Amino acid sequence: MIVCRNRSAGRRYGGWRALTRAGAFAAATVLFAAALCGQAGAQPNTVDPASGNVFVSGGAVPFDVGSRFMQRINANALLRNAASAGNNAGGGGGDEPSRERYRAWLEGYGLAARTGPQGEFPGDRRTTWGGIAGGGAMVAPGVSVGLSADQSRTKIDVTGLAQSGRIDLTQVGLSAAVERGPWAFGATLIHGTGVIKSSRFEGGESIASYRARLWGAMAELSRYWSLPGNARLVPKLGVDWMWSRTGSFTETGGVAPITGSGVTATRVRVMAGAEVGRTWAADRVLFDVAVHGRLVNNAVQDVGALEVSLASGAGAAAAIAGVRESTLGADAGAAFSARVSENVRLYAIYDGRFRSRFTSHGGTLGAEVRW
Repeated sequence: MIVCRNRSAGRRYGGWRALTRAGAFAAATVLFAAALCGQAGAQPNTVDPASGNVFVSGGAVPFDVGSRFMQRINANALLRNAASAGNNAGGGGGDEPSRERYRAWLEGYGLAARTGPQGEFPGDRRTTWGGIAGGGAMVAPGVSVGLSADQSRTKIDVTGLAQSGRIDLTQVGLSAAVERGPWAFGATLIHGTGVIKSSRFEGGESIASYRARLWGAMAELSRYWSLPGNARLVPKLGVDWMWSRTGSFTETGGVAPITGSGVTATRVRVMAGAEVGRTWAADRVLFDVAVHGRLVNNAVQDVGALEVSLASGAGAAAAIAGVRESTLGADAGAAFSARVSENVRLYAIYDGRFRSRFTSHGGTLGAEVRW
C-alpha cells in the first residue's frame, strides 16, 4: 500500500498547534501575574485592632503628666517646704516666713515610664521632658496663692510594633494653701491642652494628628510634727480628680489608614502617706533631706474604649480598651535642697510611681527665689 503525505499541510497544522499553545501559555502568565499584583495591591476589608495601640497609649499620657504637675504645684504652694525657715525653727535657718511674701520657682524634669501588657495591648515605653515655671504670694498670714505653667513633650514607643507617637502638652495651674500651726491644707486646679502625633508602619507610613484636653483638681491635708535634731514627720492625706478627652482622628498615607473616635476618661484617687526629713546648717548654707512614701487607691477609673475602622469605610469597626492603672499602688521619692542664701534655694527631687502594670521614674532640678 502506498501512503501519501502532504508535507505542507503537516507543517501548517503543526505551526497552528504551536501558536495555540504559546498563546495559551502567555495568557496564563498574564492572568497569574495580574492575580499576584491584585493580591499585593488589594486593600484589607477589616481593621486590625492592633493598629490602634499607639492611640490608646497616647490617651494615657495626659493622666500621667497631669497628675505629676498637680503634685509639684501642691508641693510648691506651701510656704513651709524643704529648707524653709519654718522647717528649722531652732536652728538659725534664715528669715521668718512672714517676711518672705513673694516666691518664684523654675524646674526642669525628665520622666521614664513603662506600661506592661493589658489584654490585647502589648505595653509601651514613654519618655518625657519638660519644665515648670511659677510664682506665689502670701495674701494673708499663713495664706498663699500661686500660678504655675508646665510645658512638656512625651515620646511613645509601643512594645513590639512599629508604632510611635509624640505628645506636646501645655498646662496651667492655680494653687492655694492655708497653714495654721502644725496643720496645712493645699488645693490645686489645672487645665491642659495638647497635640498628639502618631506614626505607624504597615506596608507604608500612616500618620495622624489630633488634640487632647485635660482638667484636674487636688486637695491635701498634712500635719507637721517636730522631732529632735531638727527632724520632722509630716503625715499627709490627699485626693485628686482628673478628666481627659482625646479627639477623633483620621490617618493619611500607608496601605490601610484608619479613623478613630474621641475617647473620654475620668479618674479619682485617694492617697495616704508621710514625709520624714531633717534640716541642718553648715558653712552658712541650710541643707534639707527628705524621703516620702504613700499608698494610692484608684477608686474610680472610667476609661472609654477607642472605636477604630478603616478610613476607606470598608468592614466593621473594632473597639480597643483603654490603658488603665492597677487599683492599688505606691509612690515613693526623695528630695535634697540647699538654701544657699536668705532668698535662694536649690533642690533636686526623685519621684517614683509603682503599679502592677505601670512604673515611672522621674527626676527634677529646680531653684526657688523668695523676697
